[in-house]
Amino acid sequence: MKNNAIDIYRRRIAIAALHRMKRKTGGYCLIINLPGGEIQTIAIDEDAVKKLLIKFEKQAISEFGKESAEFIRKTYSNSLDINGHTEYLTDTGKLIIDELLSEVVAYAKSKYKRGAVKWLDSK
Repeated sequence: MKNNAIDIYRRRIAIAALHRMKRKTGGYCLIINLPGGEIQTIAIDEDAVKKLLIKFEKQAISEFGKESAEFIRKTYSNSLDINGHTEYLTDTGKLIIDELLSEVVAYAKSKYKRGAVKWLDSK
């Protein structure tokens, strides 16, 4: 049952993160300013955000062990709030999502520095 709650929270956080991204940027893309003046975009959808959250969960499991499920559930619970009829990310949720997206940007920039820019086109 607890893992089911985590799955539900993961989906709700992903949707709230996409709504936040749409409000802030007008779309669902990360725009990355690469060295040399190039600009690259990465499309972000619900599945991509869920995969990033699963990465966060794996880090929590390696750090907290047996208590990780409870930690993840509480963290996810604290990451969402309801305003009228719409869910939104709290400061905790924003922090998690922003950190995960910054890791994507850092990864893209490191791949560019190594000359492996083509991976972005295949994602």
